Amino acid sequence: MDCPSIIDPATKERLPRIPVPNLLADALNETAAHYSKQWGDDTGYTKFIRNAPEAAKHTMARQLGWPDLFDRIRTEATIRDVSVYDAACGFGLIHRDLFATPTPDRLCYVGADIHEALESIENPFPKSRFVRFDVSDRLPTEDKFDFVVCRAALHHTPDPEHTLRNLASVLKLGGTLAVSVYTKKSPMRDASDDYLRSKITPMKPDDAFRLVRQFTSLGRDLQESSGQIVIKEDLPFLGIKAGRYPIQPFIYDHFLKCWFNSEFGEQWSDIVNFDWYHPPFAYRYTLQEAIAMNERCGLNILKTESNKAQHYIESIKPT
Repeated sequence: MDCPSIIDPATKERLPRIPVPNLLADALNETAAHYSKQWGDDTGYTKFIRNAPEAAKHTMARQLGWPDLFDRIRTEATIRDVSVYDAACGFGLIHRDLFATPTPDRLCYVGADIHEALESIENPFPKSRFVRFDVSDRLPTEDKFDFVVCRAALHHTPDPEHTLRNLASVLKLGGTLAVSVYTKKSPMRDASDDYLRSKITPMKPDDAFRLVRQFTSLGRDLQESSGQIVIKEDLPFLGIKAGRYPIQPFIYDHFLKCWFNSEFGEQWSDIVNFDWYHPPFAYRYTLQEAIAMNERCGLNILKTESNKAQHYIESIKPT
């Protein structure tokens, strides 16, 4: 099986590693710096999440349609040649899931991301490779992939619809494209998050990482607070439904992201808050908006799932 080859369009030569091409603006440099910090060795998050299966259940990697999709890819790769492009591959968790024992013999994989910590990802598999690349651009390959995936990252690119079109352009006819994007929250939550992000995003990654401990501490203390908030009737303009709410979820869902999970502890909960408040781009969508974006890119919707944090959209490229 010949895996998709990544080609330099100028020289038509295969590249062992693609440098990030002519970054669009300072914001893309800042995105690279953010994720180099987030997935770098100094935070230790990648080792933590790989070795803490109970904590990992709370991540997007174990939610929505992703586990079922990966099972399907692995099953197909035992009986036929299957190629996967993992756009914005992060610290390699999808790669790890796809190549878990027993390793599918006929699976080829390309993971791409803008950050500088790709070389720390363990990769003993000859049919997989990682390249440093701005995934909002079209991957420079003449080959097409059976599956293109972009988990929890499309919303971090400067123009998500442009990025999605480029992802679809390297998908085979009849191939599957799966993405997840942030959901829109209540109007107060979105407004406060945008204001706080406007203050935090310009900070250097180390400074922002220290600052977000305040959100973690607030989330921890709110979780430890007893009592409930009772909303007697639906408040649709405010995005609040009638019901009884523990204090922390009520604040979190409607007013302010202050994530804390006891299985993560303060150190690793900081990563989740850092990932929300510091990246330059963080677009949010209704499910209908996300579906429409996929359809405008010429994709037919196969499956959707949503939770409070993200929408999952699985599409096919029509033949």
